[in-house]
Amino acid sequence: MNPQNIQTAINYKKNVAGRFMLVEGAKIKSRLAGEAFWVTRKIDGHMQCLFFEDGQAFMLNANGKQRAEQFPCLDAFAQAMRKAGLSSAVLAAELYLPCEEDRPRCGDVMRALADKALQEQLALAAFDIISVNGQPFEAADYGVTHAQLVQWFGSHPLCRPVEMRKVASVEEVQQVYTEWVEDEGAEGLVVHTEGTAVLKIKPRHTIDAAVIGYTAGDNGVRDLMLAVMHPDGMTQMFGTGSSGLTDEQRNALLARLSGMHVESQYVLSDSRGVAYQMVRPEIVMEISVLELVACGNDDVIKTNPLLQYTPDQGWLLQGIVPGVSALGLTVVREREDKSVNPTDVRVSQLTDICPFEQNDNAAQKGEPSTLLARRVFKKISGEKIMIHKFLIWKTNKEMTGRFPAYVFYHTDYSSSRSELIKRDMAYSSDEQQIRSIFEAEIAGNIKKGWEEVLS
Repeated sequence: MNPQNIQTAINYKKNVAGRFMLVEGAKIKSRLAGEAFWVTRKIDGHMQCLFFEDGQAFMLNANGKQRAEQFPCLDAFAQAMRKAGLSSAVLAAELYLPCEEDRPRCGDVMRALADKALQEQLALAAFDIISVNGQPFEAADYGVTHAQLVQWFGSHPLCRPVEMRKVASVEEVQQVYTEWVEDEGAEGLVVHTEGTAVLKIKPRHTIDAAVIGYTAGDNGVRDLMLAVMHPDGMTQMFGTGSSGLTDEQRNALLARLSGMHVESQYVLSDSRGVAYQMVRPEIVMEISVLELVACGNDDVIKTNPLLQYTPDQGWLLQGIVPGVSALGLTVVREREDKSVNPTDVRVSQLTDICPFEQNDNAAQKGEPSTLLARRVFKKISGEKIMIHKFLIWKTNKEMTGRFPAYVFYHTDYSSSRSELIKRDMAYSSDEQQIRSIFEAEIAGNIKKGWEEVLS
C-alpha cells in the first residue's frame, strides 16, 4: 500500500470530516445564517476514502486501513471512474447497508462484514471529491461537487451520491430537518454553507444516568462520571462531563459528593491526569447528548467499563464491554424523583438510540499479554514469612472489547494470617497512570526491613 494513500485517508478524516461542527437540531436558526445552503441526508455508516488507480479501485478507512474484500459496490465505483475516462480519483463516501424498514445504521455494516451474503448488498454514498487525475478537486461551492458526483454515478443502487437539496434560507433548512430527521427518522443532516463551514445537525437525546465519580476544580465539580445499569445490577460507565452546570451547582455538588467517597478497583483520569474520585451511586442526573457512537470510522468498537458496586468493597471492575462514546454531553438537571436502579437508569436508554456493537473476535485471537514490570519483596520475622509481589501487564487485548489495556496486580502473602494470600488489582487505559499506581502501591507497602527478591 502506498504510504501517501494511507496519509490521504487519515488527513481527510482529521482535517475535513473531523472538523464538521456538531449542532443540535433545535438550534438551527440560532447557529445558521445565509441565503444558500446545500443540505445532504446524513447516513449512519462507515466513512471510507475511495481510490481509483490503474483501472482498479480500493478503499481505506479513517485509520488508513484497507478493506481486503472487493465488494460489488467498489466494482461499481471503479466502473463509473473508467466510464468517465479518469486515470485516478480519490473520493469520500459512506459504506452502508441499505434497508427498507429502517434507516441504515453503523452496526449493519459490521454485521455485513461478517456475512458474505450481506456483503453483496453493501452500498457506497459518495459525498466529497478529494482529487481527480492527481490534482486536488476545487469547487466554488458544494453544489458543484454534488453535480459532479451525479454526473459520474447517477442513481446507481450500489454507488451513488448522497441525497442533496439546495435551499435558500435558514427556514428551509429547518423544513428539511423536520422532513428527513423528525418525520422520516434520518440520523441527521450535513449542511454546507456558502463559506467553508460545514455543520452536522442531529437531534438531542435525553438520558437519566447515575453519578458514580467526579473530579474537582477551582469552582467545585469539574466533571461527573456517568453510568447506566443493566438488569442484573451491573453498572456501565459511558461518559464524563459537566457542561450545563452553573458555578453554584458545581460547588453544591462538590459538597455533597465529597462525603460519598468509596474505594475503587477501576481508575480513570481526566485530561489533567487527575484520577476521578469514585462515589456511592445515589445521585441521578438527567443529561442530554447529541450523538452516541458505537463504532468509529476506523472500525474500532467503542467500549465501556462494566462495574459492580458493593458497600464493603466499593467499585469492582467486572470487564470491558462493547458500549458507546457520548458526544455533546450536557447536564440538564438532577432527577430527585429517581434513584439508581435497573429501571430508572436502565442501559436500554443507550441501546434504544445506538445499539452496541457485538465483537465476535474472541480474546484468544489477540496477542499474548506483555509483562511490563515485576517487583517482589520478602520479610522474615522469626517464623513469620511475608511476601509482596507487584506486577504490571499490558494485555494487548483492549481492541477485543473485553479487556482493559493495562492491569496492575498485587499479591500480599503472610504465613501468620488466617487469610494467607490477599490480592488486589487495578486497571487503566493509560500506561503512565498504571505505572503511577504501581509505584504508589510499592511505596505504601514496602517499609524498613523488606528485602527485594531478584528473579
